[in-house]
Amino acid sequence: MRIQNDIAKSIQNLLNERQKHQAAIAAIDAALSRVEGLLHGNGAAGKVKTPKPARGRRTRRKFAVTGENMILNFVKSKSSPMGRDIEKQWKHEGRAGVAANLISKLVKAKMLKRIPLKDQRGSRYSLA
Repeated sequence: MRIQNDIAKSIQNLLNERQKHQAAIAAIDAALSRVEGLLHGNGAAGKVKTPKPARGRRTRRKFAVTGENMILNFVKSKSSPMGRDIEKQWKHEGRAGVAANLISKLVKAKMLKRIPLKDQRGSRYSLA
């Protein structure tokens, strides 16, 4: 019972300190807002604008299996999948871009065989 009372008092003390800190932050924000208004010559208390963080360069991701091998393994595991199925798997693995570029490369290298679908868009693929 004593431990519960001690915990309750500790929690209440922490909540009181939190309120004090929130009040101090609000006072600091108000002061900064007034200073900004004075610096811009309008005397108005405007919002303090913080600069946006610079966007970094995208990093190239590394996968255990290359994109080409992923496509070849997927076509091997499925019986003649459609291009959209390959794209779906590509995105499912979290790969950036589109798989169409590599599919075309594999078709040109005669590692994949493209079979156009009749009366609809798309193709099926099989191992060459």
